[in-house]
Amino acid sequence: MSDFLVESLHFRRLFIANDPLSLISTPMSIQSCIFLFSGPLAVGSMLLAPTALAQAESTAAWLESDTNWNQSGVAIPEAPVLEGGGNLPNCQDVVRPAALPEDDQVTAAGWTLSGSAQIFGDTTVITGMANADGMCRPLSYQVFVFTDGVFSGTLAPEPMDARTDGSLVSVDLYRQGYLSATFNRYTPEDPLCCPSAYSFLFYEVDTQGEAPLLMPKLPASTNAE
Repeated sequence: MSDFLVESLHFRRLFIANDPLSLISTPMSIQSCIFLFSGPLAVGSMLLAPTALAQAESTAAWLESDTNWNQSGVAIPEAPVLEGGGNLPNCQDVVRPAALPEDDQVTAAGWTLSGSAQIFGDTTVITGMANADGMCRPLSYQVFVFTDGVFSGTLAPEPMDARTDGSLVSVDLYRQGYLSATFNRYTPEDPLCCPSAYSFLFYEVDTQGEAPLLMPKLPASTNAE
């Protein structure tokens, strides 16, 4: 087996193991394209991707605070507008068509649906993104929670980018009105493939007020690998 093919297989294993959001699958066309490049430049770029670059300054201080960013009775936050339109046209395999009234609310705010919707009783969880990287990993993505069709809050205060500190790994709607989520935690020395820790956060929907409100049980707990 050639050195290029060996390195390509190594890269493919790292890429699949480092799926930044379990809700989004890797398109087969992207998995296959790893084997189509040749030459020193392509090999060098592929080998560099999973291990460099070191993380910039942390954007996940909110996981260590005790402040709820969600407010009851507010509109769904608008998706960020990207100059040039972003990379989503090349990532249609990870886009989900709208099927629920909550989907329509999210897309009306400019978001592109991704991953599966989660429904338990009157609670619905929808993931939306505004962009994707060259491997179709989500960029500027957010998770929206609804209660009986009413927007109740987001899982993070700002949109997240895959493979950055505070980016969502997974969310579990395990009971009506109750969720848990896992977030990547990087230090500046961590390679992009491998965060050195994860934060775990529980949420509960408060239905006692005039409108339902998603309450994160901050601060999150963080465990090193």
